[in-house]
Amino acid sequence: MTGSGLLSRLRRSVGDSIRSVRHVADRGRSHYERVERTPIRVTVSGVRGKSTVVRWLNEVLVDRGFETYAKVTGDRSFSYRNREKHEIPRSGPTRLYENERELRKYAPVDAVVAENQGIREYTTRLANELFDPQVVVILNVRRDHQSTLGAELTDIARVFTRTVPEDAHVISADRNDAINDYLRREFEKTGNAFTVAEPRPDSPFEDVFGARSAFAVDEVLRSLGLDPLPPARIESYVENLRSEWGWRRLAGGGLVANGAMMNDIESTELLRQFLVERLEEPTITPFVYTRRDRAGRTVAFVHYLTWLAEHDLVGRVHVAGSHARLLERRVDAEFVHHDESMPADRVLDRCLDDGYPVFLMGNTVATFMRELTGAIDRRAVE
Repeated sequence: MTGSGLLSRLRRSVGDSIRSVRHVADRGRSHYERVERTPIRVTVSGVRGKSTVVRWLNEVLVDRGFETYAKVTGDRSFSYRNREKHEIPRSGPTRLYENERELRKYAPVDAVVAENQGIREYTTRLANELFDPQVVVILNVRRDHQSTLGAELTDIARVFTRTVPEDAHVISADRNDAINDYLRREFEKTGNAFTVAEPRPDSPFEDVFGARSAFAVDEVLRSLGLDPLPPARIESYVENLRSEWGWRRLAGGGLVANGAMMNDIESTELLRQFLVERLEEPTITPFVYTRRDRAGRTVAFVHYLTWLAEHDLVGRVHVAGSHARLLERRVDAEFVHHDESMPADRVLDRCLDDGYPVFLMGNTVATFMRELTGAIDRRAVE
C-alpha cells in the first residue's frame, strides 16, 4: 500500500471513530432528555425480590391510568409497556447500555419503574443515574454478591447508600432494625428523605414474611402523592407470595419448596422458618446447588449448613454443582452427591427417599436447576 493510500485509510478510520463517538454521545443526550420528560421515575435496588416489586408497581400505575415502561432483570429479563411483556434480546453478558435501548423503544411514557441490575457499587450507582429516580426502593440488605458488594451486611448497606442520586426519596423494606437505623443515619448526612416501609398504625396486616414487599409498593405511592393501596390489594400480594413460596405437594407423596430463588442465607433462613411453621417437626432435606462463579455464596452456605446441622434441623444434605465437594469437606454432615447429567426426576426421587420435606437452596440460574424445578412443576398437585 502506498503512503497516500495508508494515510487515506487512516483518515477514514479516524473519521469513523469520531462519528461513532458522536453517535454514542447523541444517544446519551437523547436518553437523559427522554428521562427528564418522564414525570414519574422509580428504581428498585436490594438483594432479593426486586422483580416482583417492579411488576407490582407497574401494574398499580397502569391501573391508575398511567402509561408506563417497566424493566425487570431477574432470571429472565423483560421490558413491560403497560402490561404487555417483551423479552429483552441479549447476546452475552448483561450491559447497562441496554437500558437506553429499551427505554427508547417504548417511550414516551408517564412513568418508568426499573429494577437496578448492578452488582457492584459503580454499576449500581450508574444504573440509578440512568433513570434519575425521584424514588429509590432498597428492598433488603442481604449477604449476596459478596465479592462485589462487601462481606458484611454493613458493607453492603454502605454500598447502597453511596448509589442513591441527590434528592431521591429512599424507601427501605428491610426488616432489620439495625440496618434501617444505619441507613437513616447515612441518608440524614446526604439530605435524602428516608422512610421505612412497615405496617401503618391503623393497618390490619401483620408484618409477616413477604409483607414488606407489599408495604414498599404502598409507600412508593404515598411518596409520589398518589392514593395508597386498598387493603384487599395488599392482602392479595402477600397471599400470592406465601403461596408461591409455600410447600408443594407432589403426586405420589412428598413436599418440596423452592428456596433456591432466594440465593442469600438470610432470605433462605427466613423462608425456612416460614415453611417449618406448617410442619409437625422441623427436619428438612436440603438440596443445595453450587456455582463456580458464586464462590462467596458457597462460603456463606457452608456456615449456614453447619448451623442447621448443629441444631439437628436437617437430615442428609443433597448437593450438586461445581462446589459440591467443598461443601462436604467443610460441613460436618452426611452428604449425597448428584451428577448434573442425572435426570431431574431421579434426583428429586432420591431427595424424597430420605422421608423429609425437600428444600431447594443455593442457586437457581442453571440448566440443571431449571430441569429440576420443571420436574417439580410436572409432579405438583394443585
